[in-house]
Amino acid sequence: MSSLCPPQPFGDSVFVVVLAYLAFFSIALPPSMLGVAWPTLRLSFGVPLAAAGMVPPVGVAASLVSTALASRVARRIGVGRLLALGTLASGLALAGSALSATWWQFLASVAVLGLAAGAIDATINAYAARTFGPRRINLLHACYGVGAVISPLVVTVTLAVGGDWRTAYLIVAALLLVIGGLFAAGRRHWPPGRTPDAHGTSTDAPRVGGTWRAGAVLGLAAVLVQSGLESAVAIWGYTFLTQHLGVDAVVAGALASGYWLTLVVGRLGFGWLAERIGAWPVLTTAVGLLGVSAVLVNLPFPAAGMAAMVLFGLACAPVYPLLILTTAERTSPGVADQIVGYQAGASALGAAVIPGLVGLAIQQHTGAFGPATSTLVVAAAIIHHLMRRQRAASPADTDHRRDGSRVSTGPRDNP
Repeated sequence: MSSLCPPQPFGDSVFVVVLAYLAFFSIALPPSMLGVAWPTLRLSFGVPLAAAGMVPPVGVAASLVSTALASRVARRIGVGRLLALGTLASGLALAGSALSATWWQFLASVAVLGLAAGAIDATINAYAARTFGPRRINLLHACYGVGAVISPLVVTVTLAVGGDWRTAYLIVAALLLVIGGLFAAGRRHWPPGRTPDAHGTSTDAPRVGGTWRAGAVLGLAAVLVQSGLESAVAIWGYTFLTQHLGVDAVVAGALASGYWLTLVVGRLGFGWLAERIGAWPVLTTAVGLLGVSAVLVNLPFPAAGMAAMVLFGLACAPVYPLLILTTAERTSPGVADQIVGYQAGASALGAAVIPGLVGLAIQQHTGAFGPATSTLVVAAAIIHHLMRRQRAASPADTDHRRDGSRVSTGPRDNP
């Protein structure tokens, strides 16, 4: 039996794994700062409070472009160079945000950040899907959660000691430039941009004809719904707990912050479990926990709502990483990198659009958070069921070992 991904000279080195984790940590830094910086940032440009809603669509639109092109660019210039250029561009763009004189200049810098982050996100996810097992890919996504916690703290501390949002942005920009320098120094440790696939043929050109199979479309839908649910709970959970259930603001704030921590811990724990029982049983378990969360969040008791917040974080934790990991199995190795890029774009789109729709429902009644998130859970469960059926109906060519590695057992021909 031959490996789906042939051995690569440096691809499995500890150094490259650390760089991959650092890449995911870095792309979480800029977007996570906005919420804490916004009250003072908007005053610098004289824009209303609601103008914050303009920022995510700009970044998402730019990231959709780069995620679609990332696999081609990585094949041409190599993963290492793409990471270095993308991170350095992020650092310069964030510095541009800090030095912006007008609101439109700030939005232009957000677009550059979106382009850079989208390319890094898609490239690292594609690399991880080829070479990582469940534990490593969950740890990779846990690093994003760490970055999402760190940068708001930088803003908070900077403001607390008398600085302003521009100073905080410059500090994080400097950190990104340092990380970009590390990527530039380690660029040769990554595998070449053009690698053979399982059958020994070049993957220089994606096999477009096999892209839009059922497994690929269902995977895009699953990622979009999952990322939307994850972001909706993060954004609106505090409002739901305080304004609908009457939970103390300090307790609700701790649960809102703890939600991100639960995502990190959940990815570590479920990654370890998936190494032992496989990705699909863990995905099924996660969907089951989402169902329990959906029940709890609709009960009129503060304790149930607080438990739902914790359980939502735990249940959401492994889903996106394992959907990335199983991309080649649901589609085919020849188009996996391309589909991973599309899934990264779907994730960004879901995180930008779905929380806004949930917000519209909450604006009518804060209790709508329960039914809205439950609807997303039902959608996630239906998509998961369809993926399992599609997988069962397809000739399986991939076995998952207990350590998470994959071996080919024959050609795959998905319907």
